[in-house]
Amino acid sequence: MKHAIWFVRLVFVAWMFPAGLNHFVPLFPQPLGNQPLSRELFAALEASGLFDLVKLVELFAGISVLTGRYVPLALLICMPISFCVWFWDVPLQGWGSISAIYGWAVLLCNALLCLAYIGSYRALFAPRTGSADRAGLVLVGRLIFGGWMLLSGLNYFFLHVYPMPAGHEPLAAQLMTALVHSGLLGVVMAIQLIAGALILVGLFVPLALCVTTPIAVCAAYWAVVLEHRPVWAALALAAVALNGLLMLAHLADYRGVLQRRAYAAGEGPERDMSYESLFVDARGRTARGPFAAALAVLLPVAAFYHFLVYGLPGQWALLVLLLPAAVLHARRLHDMGRAAWWLLVPGIPIAVAAWLHMAGRGEGIVPAVTLAALVAGAGVMLWGLIGKGEAGANRYGEAML
Repeated sequence: MKHAIWFVRLVFVAWMFPAGLNHFVPLFPQPLGNQPLSRELFAALEASGLFDLVKLVELFAGISVLTGRYVPLALLICMPISFCVWFWDVPLQGWGSISAIYGWAVLLCNALLCLAYIGSYRALFAPRTGSADRAGLVLVGRLIFGGWMLLSGLNYFFLHVYPMPAGHEPLAAQLMTALVHSGLLGVVMAIQLIAGALILVGLFVPLALCVTTPIAVCAAYWAVVLEHRPVWAALALAAVALNGLLMLAHLADYRGVLQRRAYAAGEGPERDMSYESLFVDARGRTARGPFAAALAVLLPVAAFYHFLVYGLPGQWALLVLLLPAAVLHARRLHDMGRAAWWLLVPGIPIAVAAWLHMAGRGEGIVPAVTLAALVAGAGVMLWGLIGKGEAGANRYGEAML
């Protein structure tokens, strides 16, 4: 189980980290869409500045999942982004398009990783959460917020009592128009309707509040930053405040989500039993068996990006994978009593080959440098697979029993 989770995790990390970083430090061309609705939505997100927030979340999620810090929180925050990526790649770009493959991959990876950390989210799925929902001001706030969300959804689909704000400022109008045309606004309002009903009746309140948070934040961004209308801004900020205060009232239910270090299904605190102990912490030792098992996860991920993801995105994904690979090999060298400095032997030609490939330079020497990098890398892997670990304790830690 844990090896399959590590595979999905590495695929997710190698995509999210460069995808987020690319917006702030250009690494490869950003897809703009080749269908009218996808291009319209992307243009509106980019012009409004909301795309900056999207990419910041992707970058945070990539770093968090890569380094093993606050993973349940990062996965939960990233889920709305993954859904929007899927929505843009699949319904808007085309169900049979190449983009659809990436959209499905991102959403499924995020969802599967959330399932892997279901223990951290268990409290969110409790139908009732005890006395917090029935305590004075919390009850009033829940009824107001739940009713508000429910009424917004009902008004959009059925009641039509008041019109949806279309936006008076150019950027606000552009974004709202794109959301309507793409159908994404309908999805948002459906979520509001369902989540509002749950909050109103007091069912799955912590989960429903998580679902409404990104909607409330985006609505506040639209009203405050783009639209500048005092009434809409006040209402949007009030919604964010109510959402946040209700989440604070249920803070005990979010403790699992807020863990700095959490274990996925099949993992444990024992050495070499978690992603962090193999791919993040380079200070310890890893025996030959766990090294081979971890390598059997890492190599298929590298093959996936090498053969199936073309161009610079795939190359940057492979560079991201060098970090967990380096940590894994450093731990194996430690088990054999060797310093991690030995990794410079394959590291230097790999770095040079990567630079030549991505910069498009040195065409005459690229094959030779690439071959040297492959031979050196394969040599270190083979050394780790056949080398014997030291039987007793060494300066890097105790031997694995």
